[in-house]
This record gives sequence, structure tokens and C-alpha cells, in this order.
Amino acid sequence: MIKYLFPLILIFVMTTNKSVCQSKIIELVQNRISLDNLKSKLKSADFVKEPLSKYGIDSENYGLTLMKNGKEVFFIWSKQNEKEIAEIIISDKSISIDNLCVGKTFNDFLKINPNSVIELDALNSEYEYSVSKNGDYIVEFIYEKTKIGEYNNDFKVKRVLNKEVKIDRIRISKNE
Repeated sequence: MIKYLFPLILIFVMTTNKSVCQSKIIELVQNRISLDNLKSKLKSADFVKEPLSKYGIDSENYGLTLMKNGKEVFFIWSKQNEKEIAEIIISDKSISIDNLCVGKTFNDFLKINPNSVIELDALNSEYEYSVSKNGDYIVEFIYEKTKIGEYNNDFKVKRVLNKEVKIDRIRISKNE
């Protein structure tokens, strides 16, 4: 039943400016809806094929970005030789998780996830990230001018410099 709700959420995202319910998105991605199922349910959706590397994934494969009015809403991809969505990467503020969305700050994230720490991505030092308290999602910050933290050689934060840096993406992965 849950796997059939994902297309309804996507239609909602495509037709409204209201935030989408957090638990449904997490459940649907983690319950492994397939890319083919998604595409068949959303035949009129505007999907653009893009390289995984654009989203910080070390791969030469491709995924799909859902576009709405010329703006990225989210990116989905599956692992090689698998049909299920491995991850959804939210890039539009219309989708909310724990009352957090793209554009909120690291400080906003810490209010909901007080024990979370910021880390530097080991593969791409332009990305800083933090994991939610329950591990359901990751917020990601893409370095432009100001980093959130100063880091040790092991990519762990030495000290936080700026809690007002805004969330660029929210990543939800399927349960392994």
C-alpha cells in the first residue's frame, strides 16, 4: 500500500506550494519504490536525466531530477543493477522533513537534532553534512563562501564557525 502513495505525494508536490508530510516521504523511499513504478505513475512529469556526480555521488551513472516550473524539486537514483530508488535528494523548499526544508539553517536543524554534529564529506570537501537524530535523513550544505565548521584531518569538526548557513539539500536513503 505504501509504495503506491509515493506517486500521490509527487503529484501533490507538482500541483501545490504546501509542504509535503515528512513521514510519508521517508517511508516511501525506505520501502523501496522502483524508478519504473514512479515513472509509470507520473507519465506527465518532467524528469531530466543527470549524472550522479552532480549530487556528490562517486559514480558515472545517471539519475532523474523532477523539475517543476523550471526548478529542481528532487533527484532520485538507483544503484547499478537495482530497480528500487536508493535515495531521494530534496532540493526544493516545498518538501519538509521534521519541519525542516531547504533554506532553513544549521541552527534550525540543531534545534530539532540537538546532539547532531557537522562533518565534512571525505570525498568532496565542498559538502558539509549532518545526520538526523533518528538517522532517517541527512541535511547537506554546499560550501560557497562560508563553511559551518573548521575540521580535523579525520573530517570531524574541530569547532563550529557559523550556525546560520542554510540547508542546500536533504537526502533520504532506503533502508539497507
